[in-house]
Amino acid sequence: MDLMPVPQLLFVYFIYGLAFYTLGLAVAMEAGHASRSRLAWAMWPLAVFGIAHAVHEWFELFEHYVWTEQAQALSPWVSWLRVGLLAFSFASLLAFGVRMLAGDREQPWDVWVAMSLLGLYVLGVFVIGPRLGFGEDGWVLAADAWTRYVLGIPSAVITAAALLRQRRRMLQTGPARFTRDLLGAAVSFALYGFIGQLFVHESPLFPSTVLNQEAFLAWFGFPVQVFRAGMALLMTLFMLRALRIFEVERQQRLAAAEQQAREAIARRDQLRGELLYRVVSAQEEERARLARELHDDTLQVLTALATGLMGTANSVDSDTEALRARLRQLSAMSSQAMVELRRLIQDLRPSVLDDLGLEAALRWLADRMAQQYGYDVLLEMDDLPCRLPRSIETTLFRIAQEALTNAARHARASEVRITLNCQADGVTFIIEDNGVGFDPRLLEQPDNVQQGWGLIGMRERAELVGGAFYVESAPGRGATLRFHLPLMLPLTSTQEPAS
Repeated sequence: MDLMPVPQLLFVYFIYGLAFYTLGLAVAMEAGHASRSRLAWAMWPLAVFGIAHAVHEWFELFEHYVWTEQAQALSPWVSWLRVGLLAFSFASLLAFGVRMLAGDREQPWDVWVAMSLLGLYVLGVFVIGPRLGFGEDGWVLAADAWTRYVLGIPSAVITAAALLRQRRRMLQTGPARFTRDLLGAAVSFALYGFIGQLFVHESPLFPSTVLNQEAFLAWFGFPVQVFRAGMALLMTLFMLRALRIFEVERQQRLAAAEQQAREAIARRDQLRGELLYRVVSAQEEERARLARELHDDTLQVLTALATGLMGTANSVDSDTEALRARLRQLSAMSSQAMVELRRLIQDLRPSVLDDLGLEAALRWLADRMAQQYGYDVLLEMDDLPCRLPRSIETTLFRIAQEALTNAARHARASEVRITLNCQADGVTFIIEDNGVGFDPRLLEQPDNVQQGWGLIGMRERAELVGGAFYVESAPGRGATLRFHLPLMLPLTSTQEPAS
């Protein structure tokens, strides 16, 4: 039954099967990365169809054109095996189309359509066929035609309808190029099923007695296998192009996941910043409360005690000089306790910061640190036009306090320069020392994190009010700390100014 020279027909069958095998393999690879879309859910049956149909075409090639005389001897089981493989491939294609139409949930009519077609096919092959008297050879050919009529044509048409439905959905959300590819795939499946499976091997089963491969060759001048191969190539081409939608979906999911991660990090940072802001605010409020209570209660009691002890010492008779000396000693101790208590009160919350503002507080802090640690503190401050927000003043004062302490304890500096400039967009605060310096990169290493707690604390304070912090240093070259704090604070509605 040579419809064209055997070498050329072998090539057609090979290309025919290779196209379907490529389709099945590509779909199977994409199935491992399937998304939640309807097309992805139906991928596995389509992959099975492609590979099974490719094996069938190569099987048919060997059966009719390679085994020749031997194929006739093996036909009782070889031919039926091929027909079974053909039915399995079309059943897989039917499952693909039904899944596509059903969507994420199976609908009763889709299931009934598939079960009805499969039931009709089984009924025809195993019940009706043997009673028609076609003979074993004739019924094998009739079974091949029956498979294409009952399973091949409906499954291809249902698949085409499902792809068109998917295309209509994608017209609203997907790129235009994918909708064109789905349209091309739908048309290719429809032509492959309705025309390619209508012209079959001539058999006793109507209408293959009229519409068969010989009739197709006589009408169109080329074998139907060439038409099937062409449709297979088009199906494979369009489906491979349409499968790129999964890459787009993966990129979209990845972008969405990255966006969600960024939003989660932003929310976490916002909550963390608000928590730190409240902690610092509560700390400053508690310091102010302790300072007031110590000043109003404890310091007043110590003052009264020192005054009483001094008065008692002055009123004691000269005969009790030892008692007078003891009272004077107690008075001196109480006076020293008052000095230490005043210093503690100033450390907790200097009243000069609340009463006179940041400039006066920095001058007071510079004098106190210079006296305590023995280094020179130089201040360069523009005249502030007005009082800064309390949170800004508190932040800058605490930064200066920490920096001056670090300059004495760690940098071993002999001179510290503090510069304060106020512009329209914010406040620039610079602290420079001539100490031993350090390598800022070392602070990023886990073993050295504890050595940078002071710098971390200053950075956290600056960031809490929306500021930026920069550090410049090198071993033996001192250190420069730069802060820029905006005057418009990026606080949430739940935040309150620091006390």
